[in-house]
Amino acid sequence: MHRKSQTVDLVRRKPRQARAQDTVEVIFEATAQILRRKGRAALNTNYIAECAGISVGTLYQYFPDKESILVAIARREIAADEAAVIKAMSDTETGEADLVRLAIRALIARFRRSRDVRRIAMETLISEGYGNELASSVQKVAQMVGARSDRFLPGRAEPVSPISLFVITRAISGVMRAASQEQSPLLDSQEFEDELVHLVRAYFSSS
Repeated sequence: MHRKSQTVDLVRRKPRQARAQDTVEVIFEATAQILRRKGRAALNTNYIAECAGISVGTLYQYFPDKESILVAIARREIAADEAAVIKAMSDTETGEADLVRLAIRALIARFRRSRDVRRIAMETLISEGYGNELASSVQKVAQMVGARSDRFLPGRAEPVSPISLFVITRAISGVMRAASQEQSPLLDSQEFEDELVHLVRAYFSSS
């Protein structure tokens, strides 16, 4: 599989105006509805346009094919995941001191949303050769953890090494992706959150 080295914009027409943005949202929602109801096998651009209430010509103004729509959905999910985790790690208003738990809880909440749609979109992102975009997002979170390790890991005297950050952030993201791909019911359990928190704490307490 050819792996793309950088993000490639697959959107043909940038939705700059509100009406265009609404059209893209309608396309996304129609795609999600088809995936939830009938699965990926039923997905094609004509059916998406029909469910969206637009012409297929209008759809093609924005996306060249169904794969580009799924990649765009995946990219939106990745950006939202990153924003949710960073917000959780930056939150000083909840009174919750355990930023590890807050970050993991935020990530789990994201993975619980639109599970089938998310799983198929992410699989398409990877199969189309854009898997490096997942790594890029995880790297941003790792950098924030490193920059705020005094808050993220209170009581730790020494700074967190880049290698440690790489290992633990990829471990967490790998577990989350496995739970999503396997459609695991564990995502709904408190124990799943507790075990991930324990994983982080145990790793850094022994490093």
